[in-house]
Amino acid sequence: MLDDDERRILADLEQQFEPGGGEVAFPTIPVLCVLLFLAVPLVMLLFDWPGLLITVDAFAAALAFVLVRRHRGRP
Repeated sequence: MLDDDERRILADLEQQFEPGGGEVAFPTIPVLCVLLFLAVPLVMLLFDWPGLLITVDAFAAALAFVLVRRHRGRP
């Protein structure tokens, strides 16, 4: 049997591994990275360097948006 301290520690560990109640979050950052990887050759072909810079800037803005939302506690 577990004593009270061990139960509390076990409950804390369970909460750390399942913060959303067991829901699996959508992998937003890997999806953004794959989209950038796929978009770069096409953008370079069609729009050259200015298009690439705009694409990378849009990617950085989307990434910052996702990270700020996660930091504030929104999924």
